[in-house]
Amino acid sequence: MILSHLIVFLILLLIALVYQRLAIRFKIIDVPNDRSSHQIPTVRGGGILFPAGVLLWWMAFDFQNTWMVIGILWVAAISLMDDLYSLSRKLRFGVQFLAISMAFFELDVFQLMPWYVILGFYIIGLGCINAVNFMDGINGITGLYSLVFLGSLLAINEYTPIFDSELIQYEILAICVFLIFNFRKRAMMFAGDIGSISIAYLMIYFMTQWYLETKSWTVVLVLLVYGVETILTMIQRGLNKENVLQPHRKHLYQILANEGKKEHVLIAVFYAMIQLLLNYFLFIRYKTMPANDLTVLVIVVFCLLYLSIKLSLQRKHHLN
Repeated sequence: MILSHLIVFLILLLIALVYQRLAIRFKIIDVPNDRSSHQIPTVRGGGILFPAGVLLWWMAFDFQNTWMVIGILWVAAISLMDDLYSLSRKLRFGVQFLAISMAFFELDVFQLMPWYVILGFYIIGLGCINAVNFMDGINGITGLYSLVFLGSLLAINEYTPIFDSELIQYEILAICVFLIFNFRKRAMMFAGDIGSISIAYLMIYFMTQWYLETKSWTVVLVLLVYGVETILTMIQRGLNKENVLQPHRKHLYQILANEGKKEHVLIAVFYAMIQLLLNYFLFIRYKTMPANDLTVLVIVVFCLLYLSIKLSLQRKHHLN
């Protein structure tokens, strides 16, 4: 197994090196603007490794879960096109909806759940895709946060076998290769939409699988840090009568990086560690799902802590 994983790692590393050369040649470059948290033109689309990891797993393990794989290839393809040409929001949304439908079909959601629950799944799924995409703004954050998510699933799988461990391990290898290029002061490549949206798709797939097994909505806590930051920032921007779908620099991590001048990689580690601690104490240590009342308490307390830190920094730096 170690040898096979080493081979997969080397294949993914080769893909990364080839893609980097092609991206430079064909100018697939992220040029800084007034909403960016970086100052140097950088290769984007390095997240192509994430669907590549899934594809390698699919070919190595008898082509199982084909509908899910087709779904991730759909969102990866449209996201790469968007990285290159900036497609319309309606087209991207339509493909994301179709891809999520494929994941749900793979998991028999349409047979197992009533229509109103399925509607909720779609809302959460599309929201998750956009949340992970919005949060992909500084070096290391997408890779580290995804490692925490997938690593937590492996730990949970030890006491509640739900997920395909090999799929998770292949994806962890893909993320580790990506972090070689991204987890540094001056990143050599960014994930791009293809990376953030592909990994978000996998998160949706695994969380849906988890919910179907446990019937507990508390699975949302595994993405609490991203969820709270995204939702509260959208509410704040809505109250300021801003277009919540337009790029901006008002997330807490952006304030820390841009106004606070903190190192990107340190912020990324901070976010990942908070989620790791939450996952450990809420899911892994006690080998059970957290109770509903505890979940509500954790969400409320975390929201209050987040707001107190963010509002304090906004006052300090004279931000809206």
